[in-house]
Parts: sequence; C-alpha cells; structure tokens
Amino acid sequence: MKFKGTAWMLVVFLILGIYYFLVDLPAEKKKAHEKEIAGKVFYFKPADVMEFSLIKADQTITLQQTPESTWRLIRPLKTQGDNPESESFLSEIENLEKSRVVENNPKDLDQYGLKTPAVKIHFKFKDGKEETLLFGHESPMGGKIYLKLEGDAKVLLAAASKAKLEKSVYDFRDKTILNFSSGSINQIQIKRKKNPLHLIRKKEEWLVSGEVKAKADKDSVQAFLRAIQFSRIKEFESENPDSLEPYGLNHPIKTLVLEDENKKTYSIDLGNIKPGSGTFAKKEGEPGVFLVDAKFRGALDKKNVDFLNKTLVEFEEKEVTGIKIQTEKETIHAIREDRDNWKIKNPLKTEADMATVRSLLFDLKEAKLSEFIKLSLDAPDSFGLDKPKRSFSLIRSNGKSISIHFGNSTIDDKEVFAQRTGESTVFSISKETTKKLFRTFHELRNKKLFNFKTDDANQIVIKTSKTLFELQKSGSNWNLVKPEEIEIKEFLAKDLLWTMKGMEFESVFESGAPPESTGLTPPAYTVRIWNDEQKMAELMVGNVDPASKQYYAQIGEENGYYRIKKKYLDSIPLDLNSFKVQ
Repeated sequence: MKFKGTAWMLVVFLILGIYYFLVDLPAEKKKAHEKEIAGKVFYFKPADVMEFSLIKADQTITLQQTPESTWRLIRPLKTQGDNPESESFLSEIENLEKSRVVENNPKDLDQYGLKTPAVKIHFKFKDGKEETLLFGHESPMGGKIYLKLEGDAKVLLAAASKAKLEKSVYDFRDKTILNFSSGSINQIQIKRKKNPLHLIRKKEEWLVSGEVKAKADKDSVQAFLRAIQFSRIKEFESENPDSLEPYGLNHPIKTLVLEDENKKTYSIDLGNIKPGSGTFAKKEGEPGVFLVDAKFRGALDKKNVDFLNKTLVEFEEKEVTGIKIQTEKETIHAIREDRDNWKIKNPLKTEADMATVRSLLFDLKEAKLSEFIKLSLDAPDSFGLDKPKRSFSLIRSNGKSISIHFGNSTIDDKEVFAQRTGESTVFSISKETTKKLFRTFHELRNKKLFNFKTDDANQIVIKTSKTLFELQKSGSNWNLVKPEEIEIKEFLAKDLLWTMKGMEFESVFESGAPPESTGLTPPAYTVRIWNDEQKMAELMVGNVDPASKQYYAQIGEENGYYRIKKKYLDSIPLDLNSFKVQ
C-alpha cells in the first residue's frame, strides 16, 4: 500500500512539474516580456533593422545592413560603414526607456520641439514595416528629452541627451586604414628615399633584409603590425580629388606595403603634413585622400635598427655542449660530458662547478644589447673590434658555434662595444652584463674539497697537537669514544660532516710543498672521516694568512695547498667542552 501511495505522489509531482513548465513558466516569461516592451520608448530588435536614417536639418545619413550582417553607408555617400558604431547607436535607441507620458493627445507639439524636430530616426525593418522616432527639446530639468513616434500621438519623456544623437558621417563610416590580420603578414616594406626598410618572415622567424641582414625582434615586429592594424583614419579630406599634388601624394614621401601568406598586398602612401591636423594619406586602388595621426606617421619612421633583435644569444640550454671564454689573462674551455656534468679542459683539467655553469647560461640567455651603434663595420679599429680584447663562444650540439667579440669601452665607461661573428652590426652591452658573462676559471671550477656521502661515514677523528678526539657511529647515533666516552651534542657529528662536504677553497697553490709560514708542517689539527677501514676525507689545517685572513689547508696526500675561509672551520670542535651537552 505504501508503494502505491508513493507512486501516486510521484505522478502528482510530475503533472505539477509539466504544468509549471508548459503553462506557468511561459506565462511568467510573457508577463516579463510585456513589462519590458511597455517600458521602452520604441521596442525593436537591432538584428531586424534593414535600414536606418539619421535625419537632421542639414543632412540625412543612411546606413543599410548587408546580407553578411555588416553595415554600409549609402547616403550621403556610398562606402563601408563602421560596424561597432552602428551597432552601438542602434543599441542606444533600443534601450531608451520612457520616464513618463507627458501628453496623450497634445494640441501644440511646438512647445516640445516636435513640430519640426531637430532630429529624426527613420527605421526600415526586414518584415517591410517602417517607423520614425522624433526627438524634440531637452527637458528644462536636464538629462531628459521630449520624443514621440511619428505614428503615435503621445509625447514621451526619456532619459537621453541630444549629444548622443549628434552623429556625423565620419562617425558612421569605416575608419579602418588597412584591414588585415597581423598573424598572416610575412613581408613588410617601407619605401622611402633614405633608409628603406624590408622585413621578411621565414616560418616563425623575422629577418631584417636589405642593407643589414640580421634577426629581427619578433615582439617589435608584432607591435608594429598591431599599431598599423588598429590605427584609424583621423579625418576624411577628399573623396575623389582632381589632383594628388596638393597633398604630396603624386610622389609619396613614404609607402607602406604589407604582403600576407596568400601574396595579397596592403599598401598606403603618405604625403605632406597638414599643420595641426595630421598627414595626408591614400590607400592603393582607392581615390580618397584622408588624414592619419602622428602616431601612424611615427610608426612609418622606424628604421632597420628599431627592429633588430636585442637578445644577445638565442639558444636552448639542452643544446649547449661547450663554452669558450677568452680574456687578456686566460682562455677557458668547458665541455658538457652529460646532462648534469661539466668539465673544464683548459687552462687545467678539472671538474666544473655546476651551479656556476647554470648561472652563467641563465645570465647569457637573459643578456640584452643596450644599443645598436653601427649597422656596417667600416672602421673596426674605432671600436677595438679589429683585434678583440675578449670573446665568448657557445658551442651547440650540431657543432655550430655562436661567438661574440668585445672591444673598447664607451666614453662614459658604462658600456662595451661588441659584435657577433657573421654579422656586420656593432652594438653596445652594459659592463654589468659583460661582467656576468666573463666568469673566471676560479669561478667556474668546482671548488668543493671533498666528495663523499655523509650517510656512509661511521668514524670521525680530530687530532690536535694536544688531544685526539674520536667519534663513532652506532645505528643512527654518534658518540665520543676518545679521549673519554661522553654524550655529545645531538647534531654535532652531522653538522661536522655537512661542513666538510660543503667546504670550498678560496684559492689554490697547485704544486710544491707548503712553506713553513703556512703552519702545515706539521698542521695545527687534522680531521679524518672514515667508513670502516676506508678513509673518505682528510683535512689538515695550518695558520691564518695575514693578508686574506683565511686558513691554509692541505688535502690528504695531494700536492699543493689551499686557502679556506674562516667560516668553514669555526664550527669544528677542538676541545672537550665543544663536544659536551650544555
């Protein structure tokens, strides 16, 4: 029985739901729609408008909607319309809401300015209907205007102003200078007597052609194309002039030619300047003369140098297999042996410091030119590039190398002249950027003194002139067993191991026995790290160098000796109290 009752309830709810969606909801929507229509001055859908005319005392402007849903100006001249402006204008009229009905059947329309209205808007709809909206005086209170439909006697008051209706032919006509897609352009030319410009796109790369052959900066090219694409005609001067000579367009001062991937060209000529207004211009194949603003004219003043790529070197880090740095003092050659392993071949075979190599490659990738100085190197000696003082080379996995030669400093000593091999351009780089690139052999080499795994160590021995301290590992804990067995500070042994592992030398004396002044014969103290019977590390520490305030040190059986910063050695315990738990 319960089941039958539940089933009937479900049927009732279903019927009620169907009734709501089929009856109540449409009725609610109908009421809302009727309320919306009732509040409008003139209800219509802009998409249904076939033609509209803005009629003023001195002029009638008519626009017609094309089958492609764009707007075309047909009176007082025939030309492409401004679609956003046309749509905005219709939307403004469609959204007019009446504040109130002033009079239902007025005897005197003249008092409202509606007997001979200053502005009329005549509509022709796609279904054949027509209507005219009349606009009269503005309300004495301001912010509202008297208006009425020509076919309706009622005078209405609506929140609007005449200023929004004061549209000109210029407002409604298309002001696009060149209608193209910036992504499709693959060739740019600016023709002029001096410094003509020619840019060519090959795949995704832009190149400067002509007098200078070099890579162009993709962002600069795209910024230029966008500036042209979104520029608008400032003023229409003449629709069909008898002569182009008064405008300087019979022999244009400069011509912009764009070519897209389908070989379609877009061309515009620039002529004389009209004082206080702009520059005369004309599109290829069209008779009209118009004015462009200073910004558009300035874009066409750009030179080759404005588009040159200011990235010093473009590369992917994974492609780099070698680095060569040559200065007056040394020549460094480092090679990549595998992904995370670099070795220095010259001036000495040794491991490279990976952090420094990565830092160098990052700085190189981020390096920018300051300024292009000269497009062709006709006097290399004036920049010190006939015999470069320094050079930096990057070797890629394909065997090709990129080299930059560095010459003299600028007069203010803030920049350095430089040049890439295979290019004629001379540019300047800040000394700060240059300093980041020219790392020394000492900076690039691996300065770590030891290479062991801290978890493998199970014995640490520290021997001074007076005492021997021995620490033993038991499980995960460390204990002091000599000179006596005591509980030690919890992290003392682990900190000591990490200090030894991270220890770096500051300078090195590659060969020869250390002199007596170093205090290494015999050392002040020695630290040894063991794994069972195998010695993993041995450090002998001597005196402090008076000049550098660094300690002299020696490693195991190696020849030569080092200087180490005090910070690495201060944490090594050398007396019993340093081991004890406080």
